Amino acid sequence: MPIQKFRDLDAARRALWQRPGSADLVAHIKALWAFSTRLVPRQIPRGVRKFQSIEGANQDREQWVRHRVQTLRRDRGKPARQK
Repeated sequence: MPIQKFRDLDAARRALWQRPGSADLVAHIKALWAFSTRLVPRQIPRGVRKFQSIEGANQDREQWVRHRVQTLRRDRGKPARQK
């Protein structure tokens, strides 16, 4: 990757933008997704799940979100907040 020099932050921000329809746009999106996956791998439960009520679905979602937060805190060495 070449090194770029910028005179100010606005020039650096403009360099990050891709024009709609640009030939490199898809490659940049794929690179961003790959980077974000390496940074924070997804752990969303896969598949279709059925629930008898919206409350049950919400409870299940809250449970896996809580689990994900705890996993990230453990892996990054941050203490859990006390209630």
